[in-house]
Amino acid sequence: MSEAPASVLASPSKQLALRLLRRRPFSAGYLTQVVDLAVREVVSSQFDEPDEREAALVHQRLTRYAANGQPGSTELASAMLDVKHALDLVRHGHYRASAVPESGLDTTVSAERLLELVTDAGRDRVLAAQGGALVVFAEDEEASTVYRPVSAAQASALRRAARSAKEEAIRLHEGAVEVLRPHVRMADWSKDDGYGVSVDVMRDGVSVQWWPAAVPESRAMWEQGGIRGLCVALLSARFTVSEGVGGANHTMTLRI
Repeated sequence: MSEAPASVLASPSKQLALRLLRRRPFSAGYLTQVVDLAVREVVSSQFDEPDEREAALVHQRLTRYAANGQPGSTELASAMLDVKHALDLVRHGHYRASAVPESGLDTTVSAERLLELVTDAGRDRVLAAQGGALVVFAEDEEASTVYRPVSAAQASALRRAARSAKEEAIRLHEGAVEVLRPHVRMADWSKDDGYGVSVDVMRDGVSVQWWPAAVPESRAMWEQGGIRGLCVALLSARFTVSEGVGGANHTMTLRI
C-alpha cells in the first residue's frame, strides 16, 4: 500500500538487522564491545560498514555467542529477537502515528524511525494489528500509539498539516501571552517562587493554567482569588476557550 524508502526497506535484511542491533543500548555495557568485536573480526577496516555477506557472518558469530551461555548472552539473544520482531512487523515505508487515548494531531513516522522505536520497545510491548498496523504500548501500559501504514503522498500531507498546526499554535501562544501579561502575574520558570499563569503550546492548541512553583499555597490565587475567571474573561474576547470539566487540572485550553 505505501511506498518504501529505498534507504530502509530495500536494504538487505542482515545489514539492516545489524544496524539496528548496534544502535540499541544494552544494560550490560560490554555487549556493545562484543558486537563491535564480532564486526571487526569480519570487516578488515574499521571505517567500512559490513556488506550483506559480512553482516550475515557477524550474525552467525553473535548467534553462537548468545547460545553458548557467554556473559550477557541472555540480553543479547533477547535484543536479537527484538530486532527480528521489528523487521517482521515494519513492512511499509511510512506510518501514521495516533495516540491512544487520543491526544492532539496525528504525526508521521518513517520506516527507519519506527524500526528503532519497535526494537527499543521490545516484543512484549509491540503487537501487530489489522491491515499492517502496529500498536506500541508505553512502559506503564496506560497509553499506546497506533502506527498505520500510509502512502508517501499521505505522509507528506500529514506532515504539512502538522507543520501548519504547530505554526498556528505558536501564534496562539504569542497572542495569549500578549493578552494576559498586562493584567496577571505570569509564571517565571527561573525562580523558585516564580508562581503565576503558565501558557504552554500543546500538539494542537495552547493550555493556560496556574503554575505554583515551590509555593503550593499560591494556587488559591488562581481559583479563589479570581485570576482564573479574569483569564477566561480576557481570553474569551479574542479566542475560543475550553475549560476543563469541573475545573479539572485547573486548566483551560485555547484551540486552533
